[in-house]
Amino acid sequence: MKLNLRMTGKTLGASAKNAAAKLITTKFAKYVTNIRKVKVHIDDVPSKLHGTLTQCRIEVLLPGLPSIMVKAKGKDFAQAIKRAVSNSETVLTQKL
Repeated sequence: MKLNLRMTGKTLGASAKNAAAKLITTKFAKYVTNIRKVKVHIDDVPSKLHGTLTQCRIEVLLPGLPSIMVKAKGKDFAQAIKRAVSNSETVLTQKL
């Protein structure tokens, strides 16, 4: 399973990258044979009610099946990525 992590607008520190990679690999450990690549894109989106929110978009490429795309928003990087990983794990369980 390859992991592609990128963030627009801000630089992502090494500790944040490692924490995100660890979270993703632990959550997707039982599906590792069915996943070809995981793309994670993080950016800030404006919100009328809450100011600026962080949006995490995860795309899971599956061999022989359509890819899965999940978006989640949060107050910060950690919250957004946890929500997106949890949602994508739910979709993976339904697909596989």
